[in-house]
Amino acid sequence: MLTFRYLLAVVAAVAATAVVAAAVLGMFSSSQAPLISAAASIAAEKATHLDTPVAVKQYLAYYSYVAGRWVLTNTTGVEASSIPVYVLGLGQCPQSIQGLLNKTYTRNNATIALTNCVLVMPWVEGNTITHYAATCRSGTDFRPETAEVEASGVKVRLVVVNC
Repeated sequence: MLTFRYLLAVVAAVAATAVVAAAVLGMFSSSQAPLISAAASIAAEKATHLDTPVAVKQYLAYYSYVAGRWVLTNTTGVEASSIPVYVLGLGQCPQSIQGLLNKTYTRNNATIALTNCVLVMPWVEGNTITHYAATCRSGTDFRPETAEVEASGVKVRLVVVNC
């Protein structure tokens, strides 16, 4: 009989732990929702507002034309056609985005949610490269403005995010 009681106590403890873990995960995902919404607005080049200040981080990367396609890398490499671009991070972002490089991003997959951080990646559509740079290190109001330049058949769009 004592063993059955211990078994019930263990089952109850595991169930309570699962409930607490689900509540904590729900809290993290709901607290990240405003960051995701703000990043999506910035990617769509629309102004957005957050109720609390958020840290803003920028990463330098390069889009290099390799084997017939644009690939986001961390160096210019030996390719003659490497274009410096910025990755914009909102929230408590990591020091490095190495694991997100060596890929081509499009408008549809340019917003990446990490734990407590959302990144707006530079993306390619045809021969147009769009990337994002902020004028602040933290803020609540974000107002994107676009500047474009074209050279050698490649159009580079910089979305300057004023905050």
